[in-house]
Amino acid sequence: MTELLTFIDSAVSGPEDLLPTLSAVCDSGRLREYLVAAAKERASLSDTLCYRHPNGFYKMKLLSPSVDSWALRVHVWDRPVPPSDVHNHRWDFASHVVSGVLLENQFALDRESGDTPVHRLSKDTAGAYHHTPDGTGRLRPTRTVRHETGQSYTLDHRAMHRADPESGHPVVTVVLQGHDVARTTTVVPAERKERTGATACSRLGPDKIADLMELVAERLNA
Repeated sequence: MTELLTFIDSAVSGPEDLLPTLSAVCDSGRLREYLVAAAKERASLSDTLCYRHPNGFYKMKLLSPSVDSWALRVHVWDRPVPPSDVHNHRWDFASHVVSGVLLENQFALDRESGDTPVHRLSKDTAGAYHHTPDGTGRLRPTRTVRHETGQSYTLDHRAMHRADPESGHPVVTVVLQGHDVARTTTVVPAERKERTGATACSRLGPDKIADLMELVAERLNA
């Protein structure tokens, strides 16, 4: 199963490579083959990073050559969830919608006005998210996009956005993130309240991970 990692690693040298590489991975059947093979080896999945993200979806990290390098991930929304936090990222990324519809809202953050709490978010090696208060601001909506099944898109790491499942559960996306270009992210909590401390995420066991892999592989074949 090292073939997929080698293929991506040789194809990605900058953010402009993310979308064509992700398209090749999904359209060629390489990803489906990888998932089917990995799901059969359930006992070997105990080290796979997979958990329910605070924004409500299952996040599964499939491949990455190193901590700060590119990473191939799968997101699965298996049920409706409350509106997620507005946030940016540490990296540019490309995303492909495997099934369902994802509604993305983008925003400009005005730090000179407004009283909405803003946080700086970091993540430790154990997988816990740490929120640090970072003043206040005002969110101004700039764009709304519906990403439907079969569509792909890219996003710059600086863009503030919120992505929520609109319909067609499970909503499944495959994400190819680029190399880290920032150490933290900016988050505006959906409930407009200040957060402190750490939010721990419980890792899923091998059987649940395998079930999710089989679900994604099935949707890729649809």
